[in-house]
Amino acid sequence: MADRASPRADPGLQPERTTLAWQRTAISFLAASLLFLRWATQHGPVVAVVVVMAAVTATWMFFHTRTRLRRVAHHFPAPGLEPATTEVVVVTLATAALAVAALWVTLTT
Repeated sequence: MADRASPRADPGLQPERTTLAWQRTAISFLAASLLFLRWATQHGPVVAVVVVMAAVTATWMFFHTRTRLRRVAHHFPAPGLEPATTEVVVVTLATAALAVAALWVTLTT
């Protein structure tokens, strides 16, 4: 018998893997922001604002990407699906802001 490569018959698994990756990113982002609570006594409300904004971003990331990818899964792998540029830009900016806040907290401690 000759081994022939069979085509993939899992059109729903790739969006599911993408959804899980976004969920892991959101949970990791939230966990990283919760590390700021360590400096809450030294920096007061500034740290609370950073944690709340990061929690809102992580919650948005978790639920928005889950909803978006659930819609995309019905049309996958149709050509012409728009990339998740909004999500990527928001996560990039939020991560950069969290890094700047971490640098500030570290240098002022």
